[in-house]
Amino acid sequence: MAEANYTLKVNKDLLDPNFESYRLSLDPIPTYTVDLDAAVEEVKLKDSQYTLEHMRAFGMYNYLHLDPWYEDSVLFVDCQGRVLSLTVTL
Repeated sequence: MAEANYTLKVNKDLLDPNFESYRLSLDPIPTYTVDLDAAVEEVKLKDSQYTLEHMRAFGMYNYLHLDPWYEDSVLFVDCQGRVLSLTVTL
């Protein structure tokens, strides 16, 4: 059986001695609007589904996904049950 504890060694060549800190950028995030013939499907919880388990099972699921093979594409399910792909070109 493998040991559970490992020792990690720091590679000091990868450290930047002049690094001060991370800074929060307040620049606005670009947003884009596309007109669709049907809205993106949305999971709605019923009034009886209020526990953490319900939230994890139903409420945290989103029908909007990034395409793992094409970085500028988004996959989504619309209200008519169709799986659609949208390519974003900047």
